[in-house]
Amino acid sequence: MSGEIENASVALLKYAGLLLKKGMQEDALLQLEGLLANAPACGRAHYLLAVIRASLDEPEQAILHFRQALAVTPEDTRALNGLGVALQQAGRAGEALPCFEEAIRLEAGYQDARINLASLLKDHGMLGEAETILADGVRITPGSVRLNYNLANVLQSQGRSLEAVERYRAALAADPDHLDARQNLLFALHYSYRFGDREICREHIEASTTAPFSPKPEEEAPPVRPPASRGRIRIGYVSADFRDHSVARFIEPVLAHHDKSRFEIFCYANQRGGDRVTERLKALADGWREIRTLDDRQAARMIAGDGIDILIDLAGHTSGNRLPLFARKPAPIQITWIGYPDTTGLSQMDYRITDATADPPGREMFHRERLIRLPRIFSCYLPDPEAPAVAPLPSLTSGRITFGSFNNLAKVTPEVLALWCRLLREVPEAHLLVKAKPLADGQVRRRLMEFFEREGIAAERVELHEGHPTTLTHLAHYGKVDIGLDTFPYNGTTTTCEALWMGVPVVTMAGSRHASRTGATMLGNCGLGNLVAVNPEEYLEIARGLAGNREALAKMRSGMRERLQASPLLDGAGVTRELEAALLEVAPGPLPT
Repeated sequence: MSGEIENASVALLKYAGLLLKKGMQEDALLQLEGLLANAPACGRAHYLLAVIRASLDEPEQAILHFRQALAVTPEDTRALNGLGVALQQAGRAGEALPCFEEAIRLEAGYQDARINLASLLKDHGMLGEAETILADGVRITPGSVRLNYNLANVLQSQGRSLEAVERYRAALAADPDHLDARQNLLFALHYSYRFGDREICREHIEASTTAPFSPKPEEEAPPVRPPASRGRIRIGYVSADFRDHSVARFIEPVLAHHDKSRFEIFCYANQRGGDRVTERLKALADGWREIRTLDDRQAARMIAGDGIDILIDLAGHTSGNRLPLFARKPAPIQITWIGYPDTTGLSQMDYRITDATADPPGREMFHRERLIRLPRIFSCYLPDPEAPAVAPLPSLTSGRITFGSFNNLAKVTPEVLALWCRLLREVPEAHLLVKAKPLADGQVRRRLMEFFEREGIAAERVELHEGHPTTLTHLAHYGKVDIGLDTFPYNGTTTTCEALWMGVPVVTMAGSRHASRTGATMLGNCGLGNLVAVNPEEYLEIARGLAGNREALAKMRSGMRERLQASPLLDGAGVTRELEAALLEVAPGPLPT
């Protein structure tokens, strides 16, 4: 009798597996539950049932069945990995960690478990440990696309862009069409002077020839245009950042000031869920579309069906972008703006919005798009309305100057650190405050402190801070900074705006490309062009000069918000009018009815 049950179980398992391959989860679930009623110790059935429950977002049920599967086969690495994933789904990350570790101990080459473990460690700020886990995996499987890609991301988050570029290239050597690796590589190239403008442009154009940006003709969505007599020009904005995100700080004032008598505004949100910022932005749009769950063809048909005249990308090659959607040309005019400091490389992208300081004449040769230069500044900023008041100049009470940078650590390259160390040597009483989320990791902190030690900077002169859980506490921390230090060749953007709003002047160094000139255009438009250097010596001279005149620093700090409020940087209405004038120039002409 037991043999008959065993044979029936094998047959049912095969049938359930076939149903799963066909996507018939509910039918497979019924078969597996029936099997377990007769053979409750069937580990494989528990495993398959756990996989289904996890896919249905029922992590507690999945955990139960994974554990029962492991009770039968305790060294089943797939079940251990699945249990770890389900525990994470259930918000029990601490319990997930040993599951992944045990799976790797049993099967060192099991990439899923290794990547899941590294991702968990990275999410909890343990970047050094994540790096070790992934680097060990690359040594076992050097050609692994996924291991190289994930290792590159961990390296990039630590500010090790050159090493990250090497790993992204390794991933792309194995899979040239890996979209995330390709786009992260393009982003990483901007962090180092080693990569020139021509090389970066060439890489962007090469990316546009890969499969994700080359839809087959039969997959393209034919444009659908309503009669041109409807009156208003339809503008569509595409972003994954219609939420509490830096991009929202630059697009909200534009949405708020658009002339609705001339323009009809649609927002295409490629994001999961939303927040209070999302609700504000929704109220400013005439049409709001959720496209995260739509593939590129479906989203293109939606946009074409909405009759969008001008479709504007707000992401470039950054996270959550939908550039492959733009490759289908769902709108007659397509523009990229705000979210990315360079060309998209796409021939289907008609224009890129910038200004004459961020992209001086001659930069056209490094773009696939035609450049639209707004007359003053390429975008405007909306300060957080709940930002704390400007604090008094901290050096008046501390007795010492504190330089500070709250930029993404990926921008804090060895060249940046070396110049900051020179500054500290030349202003011997000064301290340096660097704040970035990856500094929560002990190994990352040690690496930076060892750099300062090699440069002869005493540890007590440097404060490394891991950041704050809320925007308000983050902004309040500028109360400890006398002078902001910008990064190069990738300048800060949101961080510079935040520092200025909190009364902190920022010293920047302008380079040749947009990423290294945002500081110049923002400061110049605020009447602070004297803080813009063109070489390291000028950078040091400006910073020394500020540090040597605390009275002038205090006066600048107290009047900074009034300065910004009178500047183009905060002129949402004016910048929007200038944008609209540019859009009217490039809008498609009336179509015959």
